[in-house]
Amino acid sequence: MDLAKWTINNKLISTILIILTLGFGFSSYKNMARFEDPEFIIRTAQVFVSYSGASPLEVAKEVTEPLERAIQELQEVDTISSTSSTGLSEIKVEIKSEFSPTKSELQVIWTKLRNKINDTRPTLPPGTGTPQVYDDFGDVYGLSYLITAEGYSPDELHAYAKDLQSDILQVEGVAKVAMTGVQQEGIFVEIAREELASLGVSINNIYGILDEQNAVLSAGNTQIGDQRIFIDPTGEINSVDTIKNLLVSASGEGKTIYLKDIANVYRGFQSPATKLVRYNSKPAISLGVASVLGANVVKVFDRVDDKVKQTENLRPLGITVHEFYHQGKVVQDSVDNFVVNVLVALVIVMVTLLLFMGLRSGIIIGAVLLLTIFATLATMDLSGIPMHRISLGALIIALGMMVDNAIVVTEGILVGTQKGRKKLDIASEVVKQTKWPLLGGTLVGIVAFAPIGLAPGDTAEFTGHLFWVILISLLYSWLFAITLTPLFCYCLFKEQDSDTSGSAKPNKLMALYQSVVVSALHHRWLSIAIVVATFSVSMWGFQFVKSGFFPASTTPQMVVDFWLPQGTDIEKTKKDMLKLEEFVKQQNGVEGIQTLIGGGGLRYMLIYGSESPNSSYGQILAKVDDYKKLDQLLPTVQNYIDDNFVDAQGKAWRFVMGPGGGSKIEATFKGPDPDVLRELAAQAKGILIDDGGALSIKDTWRQRISVIEPQYSAINAQRAGVTRKAVAEALQQNFSGQIVGQYREGEELIPIIVRAPQAERVDINDIGNIQVQSNITGETLPLAQVTNGFKTVWRDGILKREDREWSIKAQADPLPGELASELFNRVRPKIEAIDLPQGYRLEWDGEYGQSKESNEMLASTIPLGFLAMVLIVIVLFNALKQPIIIWLVVPLALIGVVFGLVTTQIPLEFMGILGLLSLSGLLIKNAIVLVDQMDMEIRQGKAAYNAIIDSANSRVRPVMMGTLTTVLGVIPLYFDAFFQSMSVVLVFGLLFATLLTLIVIPVLYAIFMNVKQDEQATN
Repeated sequence: MDLAKWTINNKLISTILIILTLGFGFSSYKNMARFEDPEFIIRTAQVFVSYSGASPLEVAKEVTEPLERAIQELQEVDTISSTSSTGLSEIKVEIKSEFSPTKSELQVIWTKLRNKINDTRPTLPPGTGTPQVYDDFGDVYGLSYLITAEGYSPDELHAYAKDLQSDILQVEGVAKVAMTGVQQEGIFVEIAREELASLGVSINNIYGILDEQNAVLSAGNTQIGDQRIFIDPTGEINSVDTIKNLLVSASGEGKTIYLKDIANVYRGFQSPATKLVRYNSKPAISLGVASVLGANVVKVFDRVDDKVKQTENLRPLGITVHEFYHQGKVVQDSVDNFVVNVLVALVIVMVTLLLFMGLRSGIIIGAVLLLTIFATLATMDLSGIPMHRISLGALIIALGMMVDNAIVVTEGILVGTQKGRKKLDIASEVVKQTKWPLLGGTLVGIVAFAPIGLAPGDTAEFTGHLFWVILISLLYSWLFAITLTPLFCYCLFKEQDSDTSGSAKPNKLMALYQSVVVSALHHRWLSIAIVVATFSVSMWGFQFVKSGFFPASTTPQMVVDFWLPQGTDIEKTKKDMLKLEEFVKQQNGVEGIQTLIGGGGLRYMLIYGSESPNSSYGQILAKVDDYKKLDQLLPTVQNYIDDNFVDAQGKAWRFVMGPGGGSKIEATFKGPDPDVLRELAAQAKGILIDDGGALSIKDTWRQRISVIEPQYSAINAQRAGVTRKAVAEALQQNFSGQIVGQYREGEELIPIIVRAPQAERVDINDIGNIQVQSNITGETLPLAQVTNGFKTVWRDGILKREDREWSIKAQADPLPGELASELFNRVRPKIEAIDLPQGYRLEWDGEYGQSKESNEMLASTIPLGFLAMVLIVIVLFNALKQPIIIWLVVPLALIGVVFGLVTTQIPLEFMGILGLLSLSGLLIKNAIVLVDQMDMEIRQGKAAYNAIIDSANSRVRPVMMGTLTTVLGVIPLYFDAFFQSMSVVLVFGLLFATLLTLIVIPVLYAIFMNVKQDEQATN
């Protein structure tokens, strides 16, 4: 089918298709989903199991190990990592991406995980709690509010937060509203041991009364007449006074003892707190809002904003709702900025076309470019690809490539009309001659990006839309080049009565290029030697190229992680965090500061990972008015921490654009003995300390903690009828408190906690006088009578494993302003030189490990991509020499790449590597156009030597125009941190390589085809 003639002869249908493309494209632009960054699935679930009273080693062996063994039986599991601490097992389960490409498929795997854990539960030791599986680890609460109050109690603040939570849940598109920072209330019953002993009241009797008095129990039902009536006795606890007036003992003499006679009963907040949240130096409650999957967060969160504004009239005076992070606004700003970049790139390309192609040609190619963009947007919307950093960046990258096909067709038709050919005939002829070479070049350009879209792993998933958008846009560019471009040329070009091509004034640049080609052909081996020498120099210079993974984010936020020695009380952590909070708040540019004490916050960005609960941990999330101020703010805060908190390890840092997390440098040691692993990690930390360029040097097992061990005397205790369990319960009741019942208040269940008064809880020296009850006599006796003293020992507070193997990471980060790769290259040989005992090994995680894994995932698809490109070129030419010529120019891209990266000092990051891969496709595409023209002119009977020169001359403008539009179009990406590395690679690599290609291809063609200088026409 002659597509060019059909399109020209059916102008009405073509016009309708153009209008539909513009309409659907504009509609898609207005309505398609928008995100700041691509959504990638976090395939991690957490399993928590309590084992009260067990040491970390007991938890690891008795609870964690059997669960890990069972979980490992699931074929979908990729990695199992566990943390065993006192009385708690935490297991993180990561799923292989090939088994969970979508969230719906991932949910099926979580069901299998729950079933596997439930099947294992009967094998766990007595006293183990019910395993809890949390599969919402990766949920993003993209709208973050902090609620503070002046003159209100924490429970009143909580009551308002619950009301607001209920209101927001009514908004269309809202999936979840999570709350953190709520202070847990309790009804405290503080009983002094002297009072208990003097009145002779049994503590177990008190426990029973408090537990049973408020239990929900069935009292049965009875038949009255024809009805069945339920019986529901009153008498439940409905106030603190009711608890105080509970009768706990009555003697035969009529003496009654109420709970208030022997205990101080009051309502308060549990201590120590588990987690504290503050905003701008005030206690706060954090509220996070998550949208439903695939929703347009801009629209959803705008509706949430409206809902919050509607509730302002009902908000008590003094309560303030602060907006900390609004993904909808961030996304809108991000998309707007990228749209500006797209428009700037579009203007650059259009101006370039008008300047170098002429007015009519420029209008034609520009119109095809606009239609290609609109068609791409419509297809993106239909296929579920939203607008975000990657998809819009792909559009910018593809802008220059989109015009390549149209340039070749337009150029061919223009030259034909200048030679006096009929427009319809020349349009048909050009399309027939070029459509398959152009399709081959287009497919090669697409396949060059294929490893990005088809590679497994989180990183490739994050960047995968780059490939799909380029695939869509380039296919449309080819389709429109062979259909709409001839139509536009037919409408705008004028037919010439005679050949006017020869009357045009010779172009000096073209004449210069022709002389260079002739000279290179004359000195062909010298030309090749110069190119090889230049390439060799660039390979030598590659050692000066800096490396990286993903760049620092432009999000105007600073993160401060703050660690005190393991086991530090949360009150001490709070004291230090308040001091640090005050300092950060006073810094120039800081607009708001969220302080988290005892654990991390809600995941409000995909790249934010929350730290597990730990009383010795604190975090500050500070908003600044300009992200550029972070370069000065980070070292200022870091120096303050180093100078003022000698016991702490702090790290001031900024978010990274892309997957990752954790410390930049992580040396992981694995082996069978925890003590040996601690020693190996200590050696690695010593090397990092000696380097002087690292901060926040620590290991994942943290410091050992001190533990008081009452030496249980089996003989004395058994004589007295005191069990080990009774000793443990007496100690818990005295110091931490024991939950003995529940107080119901509406939908809230508030625990009733029995504990000793403050004076008895804080005096550890009086531990021997704690009363423990005998199971034989029912009387109490001092703890000292059933123990052989008390001993303080040091033991691991945290034990970690990976895939059922003990694992410890020595961690560090580079000083602000230094690349992690530079620190890694200094310490790597020294750490790898550590003598590892038999059965132990070292693995690198952190930025190096993540980068290596991502590159390996990418490399797994590269061979197939290159094979596909080779086959396409071979099929296109049905020969071997031409593909060899074309592929020999691909390495020349490295000359420009190395020059660009070294001169700009931009590191070669993951996106730069993707740009390096895509360069091969762009160069092959250019080379195909040149080689195909040479073959065609030789087939038409032209002398081989003349055909080489004339083909180079005729194709230099389309090739240079395609390169120039791509290079100029990509320049706006240089100012985006995420694409900066890729833009340098594409601009310098493509520019240098194209200039060399225009000279090297004719030389290689002459060498491989054995074309002599005397093989030219004599006339």
